[in-house]
Amino acid sequence: MKLSDAIKKRRSIRRFTHRKVPEKKILKTLEAGLWAPSAGNVQDKEFIIVRGGDLKKEMVSAVFDQVWVAHAPVIVVMVSDINKLRLKFKDRAEFYATISAGAAMQNMLLYLTSKGLQGTHVGLYDESKVKRLLKIPDDKRVFSIIAMGYPGEEPPVPYRMDLKNVTHFEKYGAKWVKKKPRETHLE
Repeated sequence: MKLSDAIKKRRSIRRFTHRKVPEKKILKTLEAGLWAPSAGNVQDKEFIIVRGGDLKKEMVSAVFDQVWVAHAPVIVVMVSDINKLRLKFKDRAEFYATISAGAAMQNMLLYLTSKGLQGTHVGLYDESKVKRLLKIPDDKRVFSIIAMGYPGEEPPVPYRMDLKNVTHFEKYGAKWVKKKPRETHLE
């Protein structure tokens, strides 16, 4: 699948089939996350794979009772070794960890889509509960949870704003206007 197709086909789903995700695809998904940019190439990301049914059920309380998460064949928790970033970036470490995690997450989601799977970012979670359940050290931070598997639903294509309504040229408020084919100017 072409990248442009994966970008438009990616969906946040809440229903997965019971089909097992091969370990190779899980590891390739994590590898896609590792290849994302990280500030100063610090490479602060670490991953925890959760597949066990009991542990997935326990995770439900950590994601504020989003029961659907436990039905995903795989849950990936992305952790940042924030201290690695603090050594280089001091007070900006959390900011860079957040950006790095977002880039890694998007790489992972697009990889999954390109292979016929889907993943959904779970943004609502209690970090302290996740850390306790997964025995994550205090000096690490949880930056993303992704529920992944083969899709058991096909949500409709979501609305997206028209690019011309959200694009500015040179300064805020200067919109793109087409005069003639292949020619643009600023208002």
